[in-house]
Amino acid sequence: MSHSPALSVFALVPVKRLDAAKSRLSPCLSSAARRGLQTAMLRHVLGELAATPGLDEVAVVSADRDVEAICARLGARFIPEAAAGLNPALGQGVRTLAALGAGLIAVIPADLPELAARDVAGALDEARATGATLVVPDLAGTNTNGLVFPVARMPRFAFGPDSFRRHLAEPGARPFPLPSLARDLDRPSDLAALGMPVPSLETA
Repeated sequence: MSHSPALSVFALVPVKRLDAAKSRLSPCLSSAARRGLQTAMLRHVLGELAATPGLDEVAVVSADRDVEAICARLGARFIPEAAAGLNPALGQGVRTLAALGAGLIAVIPADLPELAARDVAGALDEARATGATLVVPDLAGTNTNGLVFPVARMPRFAFGPDSFRRHLAEPGARPFPLPSLARDLDRPSDLAALGMPVPSLETA
């Protein structure tokens, strides 16, 4: 991965505090198990992004210093989160990367267990060719599992319920489904769909 001072294409990965990760899995996973699951997915996401052609650098925005240590080991830039909440943190991260010379940014969630470098590369190529803001839907087509956009046209971040529709309302935005970004891991049914065991806390 290039680390030249004139970087133009970045990935930005927002990460919650690991101790608060995957709270919707609390009916079946302990806090320690949820933390371990999020850490494993973050390592996977950072590894795939590091292998993505055309991506100059990977950055992570988080308030968790344990995440900073993971970034240091995996070669990702760490941006200490100063603005509480996902959407403000993303705005902070984009402004930081813009100051570093970013021209194109891909926002990639940290909980995509099937993420593949080839899909991210395809989205970057499409965004370069068209100048569009690409909005990647989840499996249900209601939430956003990825955004790729020119820094000059940073969208208003609207992650949360029904975010796909809101992001598509941004100027120059269009849908861009990608198989490996479609499934995130939020509910016990997501674990089951991936063939992962779904214990109960009573039997774990």
